Amino acid sequence: MENEMSVMLARLPQILTVIGIAYYLLQCFAGYKLIKLSIAVTAFFTGFTLGFMLSAGIFDQQSYLPATIGLGAGVLLAFLGFKLYLAGVFILCGSLAASAVNLIPFPEEGFYNVLHIVLLLLAFVVAGILGVKFAKGFIILVTAVTGAIDAVNLLKTPIPSLDQNMIIAIVLIVVLAIFGILVQRATNRN
Repeated sequence: MENEMSVMLARLPQILTVIGIAYYLLQCFAGYKLIKLSIAVTAFFTGFTLGFMLSAGIFDQQSYLPATIGLGAGVLLAFLGFKLYLAGVFILCGSLAASAVNLIPFPEEGFYNVLHIVLLLLAFVVAGILGVKFAKGFIILVTAVTGAIDAVNLLKTPIPSLDQNMIIAIVLIVVLAIFGILVQRATNRN
């Protein structure tokens, strides 16, 4: 039994990579159709992360408290995102854009850390506002592009040539994003 568990734990990164690739491809090709689910999931993780990080600084000694506060904040934000559609669109589009910006490698120096945070916040706010203003078209664009970027980024693990040849990775991202946009537009004509 213990040996089976260790084998399962050893395979966990590969399993999570496959699940992640499937999720990001689904986001790329069906992001608009799954918008409410994506909003709830993204809002939960955003709320959990913010709640955990903010409360971890306050409640330093009790490790269960930040996790509990993060869980509560995540559930609350997921509920609000699901019920308040445009607020959810803002959070989803902003989070997707910020996660794509987070993939940009920055040097580990003080100025670049600040620049990285500013770009993350700027991407979050701008994409969130555009998502609310031009909901359907922008959601299709953002989910297709960020799904393609995140899927190709995860594909670098099983396909090392994508990590070694940036041109192939960029071409794959562009092709996936274009097909994702076309598929979503074709399946959401109303």
